[in-house]
Amino acid sequence: MKDALGIGLILCLALNLHSVCAQNPSPDPPFSVLGNSSGPALQSTETFKLRVIDAEGAAIAGARVTPWALRSSQGHGSWTSDGEDRSETMPTSALTDEHGVAIVKYPRLRDVGEQTKTIGVSVWIDHPDYVLEGSVHLDLPHDLTTADPVTLKRGTDLFVRPMIDGQPAAPKLIVASWSDSRSWKDPGVMEVVDSETLKIPSIKIGDASVLLMRVEDGQITHSSRIVDVTLYADQRNEITVDLKPVVPIKGQLDPVVPRPIRNGRVAYETLNTSIDYDRAGFISWAPVSENGDFVIPVWPTGEAIQLAGICDGYIGLSGEAPPEVSNPRNPDPYLRAQVIRPDRGAPVVLQMEPLVPCDITVVDEQEQPVEGVEVSSWPNIQWWNNGSQIYCGTLLRGEDMIRVRDRKRDYEAFLNEEYGYPFEIQTDRKGNGTLMLPKGSQSLTAEDDRYEMPAFLGRRYTKIEMVPGERTKITLTVQQKGTDHLGEWDKLAGVVFGCSTREGRRICALPEVREKMDEFAKTFREGKNRQDPKLLAEAFTIVADAFVKAGDLNESMKWRKKAAEQQDKVAKDTP
Repeated sequence: MKDALGIGLILCLALNLHSVCAQNPSPDPPFSVLGNSSGPALQSTETFKLRVIDAEGAAIAGARVTPWALRSSQGHGSWTSDGEDRSETMPTSALTDEHGVAIVKYPRLRDVGEQTKTIGVSVWIDHPDYVLEGSVHLDLPHDLTTADPVTLKRGTDLFVRPMIDGQPAAPKLIVASWSDSRSWKDPGVMEVVDSETLKIPSIKIGDASVLLMRVEDGQITHSSRIVDVTLYADQRNEITVDLKPVVPIKGQLDPVVPRPIRNGRVAYETLNTSIDYDRAGFISWAPVSENGDFVIPVWPTGEAIQLAGICDGYIGLSGEAPPEVSNPRNPDPYLRAQVIRPDRGAPVVLQMEPLVPCDITVVDEQEQPVEGVEVSSWPNIQWWNNGSQIYCGTLLRGEDMIRVRDRKRDYEAFLNEEYGYPFEIQTDRKGNGTLMLPKGSQSLTAEDDRYEMPAFLGRRYTKIEMVPGERTKITLTVQQKGTDHLGEWDKLAGVVFGCSTREGRRICALPEVREKMDEFAKTFREGKNRQDPKLLAEAFTIVADAFVKAGDLNESMKWRKKAAEQQDKVAKDTP
């Protein structure tokens, strides 16, 4: 569950970490199915055709289309190539033909175990002569005859002259991050023009940015700040960028955290000045010593730091909005990074606050304790002017990525897993465990190879409110795996949870249906026991009525059957 809800957005961070392809790739491997489900539904490969054109409507041949994320009723998340994806498949790229058409392959089931269907695919489209099109989101089914083609725009070249101490720096020692994902995934795209100049081709016309670093003997010795530039189509775009020696930045965790500190680490990234375009950036992490000290060894010159951190028992205090953020939320429901400005000479101290203990008991349907069940949560940090990720759940060293520049290595190769997942425990022989969580509303799920939480309204988790200074207790009931599948709840999840699917949007567009959904949500919120058969019978009847209004009688009958099952439970419990 944490994968479905928390991951994927890590790919939208400052280094633009989505996987894109090289200009001269090797032939694609066949679409790979990694395994078969033990359940009744097996995985299969589906395809759709996508057309790519230029601004004049002419077909673009040789554009590489790379799927990177999938959508289901459970949300939108990355489709990983590490062999452990829930679809039991790996994505492959496709090239457009002379008609500009590529055949894109995707798995019919987004999650084989849960039997949830794929309802959307996100792709990257790359051609060396055009601007990289990074996030094309397509609903399924995608009909080539009625869907709009994807239009690639011509970009412009950016010439960069790196300087150190007023003298030209050797271009061959310079690496760069700029405002599209080619900057790290395809190191060959940046060309050495002469002894003083580099060329970055096919950047989007308008606002852009670049960050330069100098690498010698495998070490980053110098860095620039992030340089913003406006690019024009009708002139030579050239900038001079100054690099200064890298100076490590020393910091410390808040003295409120008792020493010695255990399992301390900080994660950090640059601060975007705008959300109008994908700005070049830098992300990394550092361990925290027992006495609370940490060192940021490489940092772009003069840039502000978005800082987050965690250790046993404590988490970074949610930061206040910096001036770079327009219209900040007040109150802000998200955990936020603290913004530190080391160039102003102030000490770098990460303010911390205690995590809140949640005592958890896991039992089976006979109310017997279950040992060895994994209980987890996925609190997210929302970076200022950027995406979100599980708080300190992804430790990625940007200096390694920008230094190594190996187009054959995806971002997973640079992840550090030394500390493990921060919000996860296993129950003991009495079914007990204590999970330390941030204050506020959090989510909990429990599962292992034998058990999982029952499907409820299209999800396998529950919400819990963590109050500072209070110890929270909760009992989670699990059932044997395979008892039900989230696929049975696909349409309901699409309707109830934000109308996030095309089916949901179609149904919610009907005013009387939206009214029914609001009625359902109100009933659900006000119920003291959300598993109460009487409550569920009423709610499922509302949902059934909504599908009637939408003209989907088959779906309505499913929910009337579920309502009848709950009514039978009510009758059995009535004296």
